Amino acid sequence: MSSRSLAASLKPWATTVDLAPLVASQPTDTRVPARIVVDFIALIDIALVVLAAVLAKQLYITPLFEDKQILEPYLLAGFAGGIFVHYMTRARQLHEPSAIFAWRNRVGEHLLAISLSFLMLIAVAFLLKVSASYSRGWLLTWLLVSMSLLTASRPAFAYLLGWLADTGYTTRRIAVVGDDEACRSLVQSLRDMRGLRVVGVFAATGDAPNGTIADLIAVGQRNHIDEVLIAWSDAPLQSTARLVDELRVLPVDVWLCPAEFSMPVLSSSRLGELSLLQVHTKPIRDWGCVLKLIFDYFGGAICLLLFAPLMLVIATAIKIDSEGPIFFRQRRHGFNHRIIHVYKFRTMTVAENGDRVDQACKDDPRVTRIGRFLRRTSLDELPQLFNVLNGEMSLVGPRPHALAHNQHYRERLARYANRHCVKPGMTGWAQINGLRGPTEDPEKMRMRVRMDLYYIENWSMWLDLKIIAATPFVGFIHRNAL
Repeated sequence: MSSRSLAASLKPWATTVDLAPLVASQPTDTRVPARIVVDFIALIDIALVVLAAVLAKQLYITPLFEDKQILEPYLLAGFAGGIFVHYMTRARQLHEPSAIFAWRNRVGEHLLAISLSFLMLIAVAFLLKVSASYSRGWLLTWLLVSMSLLTASRPAFAYLLGWLADTGYTTRRIAVVGDDEACRSLVQSLRDMRGLRVVGVFAATGDAPNGTIADLIAVGQRNHIDEVLIAWSDAPLQSTARLVDELRVLPVDVWLCPAEFSMPVLSSSRLGELSLLQVHTKPIRDWGCVLKLIFDYFGGAICLLLFAPLMLVIATAIKIDSEGPIFFRQRRHGFNHRIIHVYKFRTMTVAENGDRVDQACKDDPRVTRIGRFLRRTSLDELPQLFNVLNGEMSLVGPRPHALAHNQHYRERLARYANRHCVKPGMTGWAQINGLRGPTEDPEKMRMRVRMDLYYIENWSMWLDLKIIAATPFVGFIHRNAL
């Protein structure tokens, strides 16, 4: 099948990309991971089961006992029942978006999951010898009310997910990569799936409706892609591995569909009737992204308040010590290779920000007297708190480098560009392990990159807290700092 006929087959249900405007524009839409929405729906389910327990008390217990029964035991039972229902429905994958969209066909399965949850709850209550404290009539009423509320909520949840998908908030934007035959089959399978949008079809070799791998990466670096599906009908293992390695520069999920080979598989999934193997995962995702964002904004604000008096003293000292501005702004690569302006206290008599940036060296005459102290203690980095509060940097992450240095090392070190899959940080795993200062030796930068990639692949809030706690002792002052 030709590229032209493949492009025609995509319309009108799959959006082909006009690469020129995408590359030139910046994304403005607000993205909400579907997993977070589904988790909120699960919390609402638990709340509905608790509400059903209270309503059952009002409907059955209150008329018989003139409201002499206290409410707390029924709230406790309702919460326990909500937890059981949550785990049973999640185990049967009834909280997945596909199941919520197909709620009409899953009503019987949903009612069965609720019934099994109540049977488990009754068994646990019997073993704990608390079942006698509750009326069987109330329990039956609670079960029926729970079934009614949870079943009635499904159309509303399906409408919510559909609205979020249709407006683009949770739409999974998918780029397809491969040869014509495999891409045509895959796109045909994706055409009727709600909540998905085929961003474009790209060719690993040759031509495709939306360009080559270089075009795909250019589009991905503008945050227009969430996932990449690789579909090759017949490709050698080496070609697949090389393609996956090229796509690692993007903060997206990469799936193979289908493939049988010995590469490490992170997880598997089903997309309609398709079987997918995940070979690369987006770092710091879903709730991890939310937690890190809260940590950055809250921690950045606290640090700015604490260091504000010191920053005022430093600004005054810089102004007295030498002529020139207090702050130095330098273009660096941020998240997903986006160019940001990083703030620092000026420590030199020059402000290099072009295609050539010479790193500071020992006894560098360009460094001012106050600048030498600031660089040794890393206090020149404090203004980057403004970058953190502006959402351009994180408190913890790989350190950003000048554009000239980025280009230099990207051409010489494998996986160097993968550092940009997360926001750059004020401090990082490499810094607390002593990897800071000049990198005139390529091995030093190679070690730093290795540390940065370890941080990205093993991120956790505990690791961030550990790095923050260690920074004042081994990060601020180090013999390698110049």
